[in-house]
Amino acid sequence: MWSTVRRLLMLGLIASTLPAASGNVTNKSTKLRTVITTDMEQDDLASLIRYLLYTNELDTQGIIYTSSVYHWAGNGNGTSLRWTGTRTIEDNVLKAYAEVYPNLRRHDPSYPTPKELLSTVKIGNIDFEGEMDHDTDGSDLIQALLLDDDPRTLYLQAWGGTNTIARALKSIEERYSGSRKWARTKETISRKAVIMASGFQDTTYVDYIAPHWPHIRVEEMSAGYDTWGFNCNKGQGNVRGLPDDHLYFTGDWIKPNIEMGPYGKLYRAWLDGQSMPGDPLDIFGNATKAASGWCKPLGSYDFLSEGDNVAFNPLLTTGIQDPTNPNLGGWGGRAKQNTTSPDLWVMVDSETNRNGTKTDGYTTNRWIAAVQNDFAARIQWTVTPQYRNGNHAPSVHILNGSTVKGRPGMTVTLAGAVHDPDDDKVNSSWWQYVEEGTYPGAVTVTEHGRNQASVVIPANAEPGQTISIILQGTDDGYFPLTRYDRVLIQVM
Repeated sequence: MWSTVRRLLMLGLIASTLPAASGNVTNKSTKLRTVITTDMEQDDLASLIRYLLYTNELDTQGIIYTSSVYHWAGNGNGTSLRWTGTRTIEDNVLKAYAEVYPNLRRHDPSYPTPKELLSTVKIGNIDFEGEMDHDTDGSDLIQALLLDDDPRTLYLQAWGGTNTIARALKSIEERYSGSRKWARTKETISRKAVIMASGFQDTTYVDYIAPHWPHIRVEEMSAGYDTWGFNCNKGQGNVRGLPDDHLYFTGDWIKPNIEMGPYGKLYRAWLDGQSMPGDPLDIFGNATKAASGWCKPLGSYDFLSEGDNVAFNPLLTTGIQDPTNPNLGGWGGRAKQNTTSPDLWVMVDSETNRNGTKTDGYTTNRWIAAVQNDFAARIQWTVTPQYRNGNHAPSVHILNGSTVKGRPGMTVTLAGAVHDPDDDKVNSSWWQYVEEGTYPGAVTVTEHGRNQASVVIPANAEPGQTISIILQGTDDGYFPLTRYDRVLIQVM
C-alpha cells in the first residue's frame, strides 16, 4: 500500500513541474453536441453573449428561434406579443462575434467561424405560444440531428418554449410510428436526446413530450433563476447570490468588465441605455420606461438577467462537469430525479455550505465567483489580440484516478497535478462535496501541500457508500480562473 502511495506522491511532484497538454478540445467528435432554441428576449440575449464565448468547448449544431408564453410572432395579422424578430442573432450578436473572432481564435483556435455559427441559425415554431402544428426549418434541423448516425448525445436547450423540439419529435413519430422499426427508433432517440429547459415556457412538454416520449431525460432548471433570473422588484438593497459574491451582480463590476468592447457592449444590464432590437415594450434600458414597468429597476448597469445560463452551464468544461449524471454538481448545479416516467429532473433546493448548514440555492450560488471571473476573462479575450496578454484556465488532475477504494478507518492519500498555461501561481485546495457522496456525514480532509491530501474514511461508513472529494485550483490572474477534478472514495 505504502509503495503505491509513495509512487503517486512522486508522480504528483514530477507532474506539477511539467507543462500540461492544452485543455482545449479541438476534435469536434469529442465535444458535447448541442442545439439552442430561444425566444430571444432580454435575458436570452445576455445568455447568448456568454454562451458564444464557450463555443470553443461545445459543438453547437443549431441556434433556433422559437416562441414562448412571453414572446411570439403572430400569424401575420398583428397578433404578436413582444416579439423581437428573427434577425437579432444574425445582425447583432453574430456580427459582433465576427468582429472579435480573430482575437478569440488566438486564445483558442477551436472557436467556430462566424460563418459556421451563422449556418446553424434557423427559424423554428414562432407563430404563437406552444404552436407545434407544422414543420419549420428549425424543427427540421432538430429532426435531422436526432435521426443522423452521430452517436453522441444531443443536448437540446430550451431557452423559450419546448414547442420547436416537440414539433421535431412529433414529425418523427408521424413518419415512423407505423413502421416495424418504430420501437427501436423511438428507443434510440429517447437515449440520444436530453432536453435542458430553463423552465417550461409553454405547455408542449406536459401535453406532448411527457406522454409520447416519457423516456427522454428532461431537466427543468428554473430553480436556478434565483441565481440567474430577472433581478428586479427587490429594491436597491437587494443582495443576489452569496454575500461575498454580490459584487459580481453590481454595475461597478459589470460595466467595466462585461459591457466593454465591440462584443461585450451588447450585453444587457439594468439602465444601460440600450434597447432590445424589435421589442416595442423594452423597459430595461432607460429609467423612464423602467419606472412604469413590471420589473422595477436596480442601479445602473446592475445585473439584469441571464436566465438561460441554467441550460448550458452543466455542459461547460470545468473538470467536474458530467452532464450524463445530473446528480453530480458543478457550475450548473445538481439535479434530482423527480419522476421516472416521464424521466424528469429538477434542481435540488439546498446544499451544505462552508459552515456546514443547509442553504437554499447554494447548488448554483456556490460557483458565482468562478463563473463570473471566467466570463470576464473571456470578454477580455475579445479585445486582446495576443495570447500572452490574456488569462487562461489552469488544468487540474487527481492522479489517483476517478475512484479509489478503502475500508472504514483507512487513510486514503490523494495526489494532484496542477498546471497553468500562463505560468500563473495556482492556489489549490481539497474539499468534500457532501451531497455528491452517499456517505451522509462530513469527513476530515487534511492537506499536506504540493497538491496532496489525505482523507480518513469514517469508522461508521458502510460498504458501498461513497465520499466525493474535489481538488480545486485557482490561478492568480486579474480575473482568477478556477478548474477542478473529482475523486469518489468507494467504501469496501
